[in-house]
Amino acid sequence: MIRIFDIPFDIVTLNLDVRGKDRQAPSPPTERVIAVMHLLAADPERSLSLAEISRSLGISRATGHAILATLAHHQWVVRHEPTAGYSWGPAIGALAQPTNGSEFRPVLQELSDTVGAQVFLARREDASLVVTDSVGDSLAAPRIKSGLRMPLVAPFGRDYVAWACDKDIKSWLEGIGTPSVRLRRRLTAVLAQVRQRGYVIERHSREYVRVFVALRALAADGEPDPITARLAGAFADLTLVDYLPDEVEDGVHQIATISVPIKDGDGVVAMSITAAPFGPLTSAEVRAIGSAVRDAAQKIENRLS
Repeated sequence: MIRIFDIPFDIVTLNLDVRGKDRQAPSPPTERVIAVMHLLAADPERSLSLAEISRSLGISRATGHAILATLAHHQWVVRHEPTAGYSWGPAIGALAQPTNGSEFRPVLQELSDTVGAQVFLARREDASLVVTDSVGDSLAAPRIKSGLRMPLVAPFGRDYVAWACDKDIKSWLEGIGTPSVRLRRRLTAVLAQVRQRGYVIERHSREYVRVFVALRALAADGEPDPITARLAGAFADLTLVDYLPDEVEDGVHQIATISVPIKDGDGVVAMSITAAPFGPLTSAEVRAIGSAVRDAAQKIENRLS
């Protein structure tokens, strides 16, 4: 069983009992959530139905459904469609082993030195991507700092959705409204190419920089809204997203970033690592940086597993 909070119970009780009769009363709703997580944690590989969970804990189906729906939204639990059962979710691993600036800093620094560019690490939080650490600098690139938040809305976040199920990919695409047939075909082909080569390429253009700055400002307010979706959709409609094989073979290309997904022990993309050259690269240089970023991602995955 994974212990998220490794604090002895008697210490917590002692702190609460300092004022005797003014001791804070426990929260029954919170206790029910904790009970659900303890039940699922007892056998993380097993899937329990709503009826089994409700019966085991002595709670109503309505209460159990409300708790599980919220936990599933935050990926603390996973709902399995074929059986309608629930099991331990991937987000718990991030809580049990939280990442911080120092944990993967050597890997980021080594990659930055290798590719000669700014490098940053990000993780997914609901419908947003949050930068957790950054090293290096570039006069040509906007400074990426820890805490920066970006919306996970098409066409961005391809490294997080390329390996997702069809339902999640469809939801990501439809997050920007109703994509045109041309755009849907483009993004479908791009996601297939990302899965094949293992990394995402972001083209560097004036439009990209402007949209990047605008989306960064919008994401600071919270979850993506209709304005965010329209802006991202307009960008995708008016520019070429990523590169397909025949588009990156010859010549010099203006590249903003190259990103690689980082999967947790359950094979779920939980983080990503990005090199941000923001400048001209030959096709050979693109492949070399892509390979270096993949190697760095593998090192982090090895630590996570």
